[in-house]
Amino acid sequence: MSIKRIHHENTNVFGFEIIEKLTTNEIDNFLPSMEKAIEDSNGKLRLLINVTKMKNADIKSEWETFEFLRKHVHDIQIIAIVGAHSWEKVMSEIISESIFAETPTLYFKPEDIENAWGFLMKAPPPKYVHVSKYVESNKGLFTKHGSPHYI
Repeated sequence: MSIKRIHHENTNVFGFEIIEKLTTNEIDNFLPSMEKAIEDSNGKLRLLINVTKMKNADIKSEWETFEFLRKHVHDIQIIAIVGAHSWEKVMSEIISESIFAETPTLYFKPEDIENAWGFLMKAPPPKYVHVSKYVESNKGLFTKHGSPHYI
């Protein structure tokens, strides 16, 4: 199996490592343990994903991961992604900025994995909805029609 659970004594922190290629079958087998972790954390899960040894993933497994995150966006407080390659940083930014996961997401280098665990343990729970996009009133839809009063 290319997904390995990383155990932690805190029930609100759930970690796993992806090794080599991530497949749909492995995601299907692994997601029930994440569902259980969400249940055990009372919807306040903090997630560490170590992708340092990950090589790639099939499209369907990536889609299932996005769907899972979208379904549980309010059950996961914070995500820490540990990775060795710049594409993993880009993916963490895509995940954290996408509609699929409005959860604060931070990227850590492999040598900083202890800092990632520490961050997950000590960071205060978010008190806001993570939104980093805004509408500029002089562009797009409002260019010809003027801006609504609330923008």
